[in-house]
Amino acid sequence: MKTPTEKDLYPIVEQWLKKHLLCFKVDSNKGSRHSRPDVVGIRDIGGNLSGEVQTIAVEVKKEGPRFATMSGQTLGYNLYANRIYLAQFREQAFTVDQMDIASHLGIGLIQIRGKTCHEILSSPFYTPISRFNLELLEKLGLGKCQFCSSVFEIGDTENRWKNMVRGEEAYERIPKAIKAEKGLMYWNMAVAERKRKLGITKLEKGISEERRFICRECVGGILALDPDRIKSIVSDAQ
Repeated sequence: MKTPTEKDLYPIVEQWLKKHLLCFKVDSNKGSRHSRPDVVGIRDIGGNLSGEVQTIAVEVKKEGPRFATMSGQTLGYNLYANRIYLAQFREQAFTVDQMDIASHLGIGLIQIRGKTCHEILSSPFYTPISRFNLELLEKLGLGKCQFCSSVFEIGDTENRWKNMVRGEEAYERIPKAIKAEKGLMYWNMAVAERKRKLGITKLEKGISEERRFICRECVGGILALDPDRIKSIVSDAQ
């Protein structure tokens, strides 16, 4: 039997993330200039009252030496993800030393045998750096709604903003998004100007890369309301 390459193992891990952890979005080799997890999965964990999601990053390796080095590389993914795993293709069980290393560092372990994944050690929960996590989500074609905080599909890996209306003036964007039943993308100019004055960004005055998203449901459920009706709702609530 031919020994699979690491890339050959990606679909096996992706399938495990979908079936075992119920991830609604799974992809491979997506990340930032700092590093790229081999496989990433996103799953809903917010119940019925929240759109909260969890990001899971997996480093995929064949069995070999330098287990601690592999584990350390996996640990670095907590910059982006809530749960991190080292998935290793191997016939034999993980050794006591390897289990101790993974437990001490705080990573999960997955054994790949044949075409099946077995979770040997669960990953602890991490709170990633927000900007890195949001950048990773955007690379996966996902964004966070400014109104309801739900994570939704802004596009795909081919066209990152396929499901968004953007570019026009605000008075044009909103009706267009409502009619097209799409999300809305806009740029926060005030934050961009603040960062420009502090030297955080080198962009010229009047230019912003501060992307913000509003999901299709909030466009249709909030922005589509008649202004007089909104005033009436607010007045009744007071």
